[in-house]
Amino acid sequence: MTELHAVTRDYKEWSRKKPSSLDYLRHAAKKSGRKPMDLSCEYARLQYGRGKLTLPEYVRYGVYETDLHSREDQARFITNKLHWPIVRKCFDMSWQAATEDKWLCSHTLAHSEIKIPETLAVIDKTDRAYPGTHKISTAESLRDFFNSQDVLPCFAKENRGICSFGAFLVLDADRDKVNLKGEGWLDYETCMNQFIGDTPYLVQKLQRNHSFFDQYTENLATVRVYVLVTERGISTPFACLKLPSRDNVADSFWRPGNLACDLDPKTGEILTIRSQHRVGISDHAEHPETGKSILGETVPLWGRVMDLVHSCASIFYQVKYQSMDIAVTQDGPVLIEINTGGGFDLPQLASGRGFLTDEVCELFRSCGYRKL
Repeated sequence: MTELHAVTRDYKEWSRKKPSSLDYLRHAAKKSGRKPMDLSCEYARLQYGRGKLTLPEYVRYGVYETDLHSREDQARFITNKLHWPIVRKCFDMSWQAATEDKWLCSHTLAHSEIKIPETLAVIDKTDRAYPGTHKISTAESLRDFFNSQDVLPCFAKENRGICSFGAFLVLDADRDKVNLKGEGWLDYETCMNQFIGDTPYLVQKLQRNHSFFDQYTENLATVRVYVLVTERGISTPFACLKLPSRDNVADSFWRPGNLACDLDPKTGEILTIRSQHRVGISDHAEHPETGKSILGETVPLWGRVMDLVHSCASIFYQVKYQSMDIAVTQDGPVLIEINTGGGFDLPQLASGRGFLTDEVCELFRSCGYRKL
C-alpha cells in the first residue's frame, strides 16, 4: 500500500537508502583523478578533525577537490551531525518553542513590523487552543473551511515540522473533494484522517514570488539567511537562494529537482547554481529547467531583505545562532519562518565553502562549544 500520510512519506523519501561508501569514493576518484587510497586517507584525517565530516559530506561538499581547497579550507567544513550539540550551547533551549512552534512564532511576530504570511487556520485534532485563530478538527470542518471565501490557494505546513516534511498546497476544493498540488483530488475523510492524520498544521495564505523569479520557477522561492547574534551586533556569514522545481510544493534542497544558489550576503548576487544527484552536486551555468541565465543576477529588494533579517534577529536576540527563510514578493520581503540554528549542510552544498569561518568559530566558542 502506498504511504499516504504526508509527513511520514516525505521523511521516508528523505531518508531512503543512500549510496554505499564505495559509490562515493568512486565518484570522487573519477571526478578528481585521485587514487581511492589517497582519498580514503584524506577523509580519515577530516573525519577525526574538528569538523568530524562523514564520507557522504566529504564527497558531496567537494572537499576532496584539492585544486579548490587547501588543507586550511578543508578544515573549515563541518558535519551536520554537530548542529544540535553546538546549537544547544548557543542559548537557553527554552527559546526553541518561540521559533519552532510555527503558530506561536507567527502569533508573536503579528505584533511586530515584520511582514509574515496571513495565518488562516490551524488543523489540530487535540484539545489545544489557538486564541484568535480558526481551528479545524474534523473532516467536516476541513470541508467547510476550504469552501469558504478567499482562502484558496493556501499553503499548509506541519506546526512543529522541519525540512518541509508533509507540506502541501491546496489549489481548489468543492463540497466533496479537495485538490492538492501533486496529489490530485482527495475526499475530505481521506485528506483529514490519512493524509494529514494526527499532525497539527498551520495553514497560511499562499505567497507569490517577485516577478524577477517568473523566468525561473512558478513555485515560491525563498532566501535562507544565516544569522549570528554577538555583542558587536548581528552578522550574516552565509545566504542561499532556494529555487523549487515546477513539480515541487516546497523549496527544500532534498526534494529532487530543486536548486540551491550561493548568494553574496552583502549584495544578494547569485554566485552559484547547484543541484543534487545521487552521490554529489552538479554546477550549472544557467537554470536547468528553463535555460535562463541566473548567475550574476541580484535578488531584488536585497536591502529590504537584510533590514527584515536585522529586525527579526533582534526580536529573538537570545537565539545567538539563527536562520531565516524569506520570500521576496512584489510587495517586499516576507518572513516565512525563523529557525533555531540552521543546518550546516545547505550553505556548504550551495557554496562549496566550509561553514567554520573565523566569525562562526568565535561565536560558537564564546557560547561554550570549545571543540573548534
